[in-house]
Amino acid sequence: MTLDVFLLILRLLFIVLLYLFLMQVVIVITRDLRKTEKKGEMIGKPAPVAGHLIVIDSGPSNLSPGTTFPLRPQTTIGRGPTNTVVLPYNFISSEHARMWQYNNVWYIEDAGSTNGTYLNDAPAREALPAKPGDVVQIGFIRFKLAP
Repeated sequence: MTLDVFLLILRLLFIVLLYLFLMQVVIVITRDLRKTEKKGEMIGKPAPVAGHLIVIDSGPSNLSPGTTFPLRPQTTIGRGPTNTVVLPYNFISSEHARMWQYNNVWYIEDAGSTNGTYLNDAPAREALPAKPGDVVQIGFIRFKLAP
């Protein structure tokens, strides 16, 4: 095999790899746009409110006690903008906790956060059942679960 043929094969291989990379980028962007489009459709429809979190101790945040956050049947809590309940504080993880309602019982679970999620002062490392009046702590902020 001559040097010219070898270089031609290397160039073709490089072009194929470049096109594969660009195809992956297009696939990721398309998925993200579809996700954003679905969220945009959901914005137009009012989401059913299944419960509320009421701030009882704001910790180092500037939330006022009594501030209420509506809960959907599937709720994520965190600092990231895609969460149902957005808490824009450094001590809150991007996706901090998940809450969901099943058979009229709320469940709460930590999503691998740094500062933890607690239900009535017990760590919620796995899903724990919660009822109205229970205290949910996300990072340093304490909430009361309300219907």
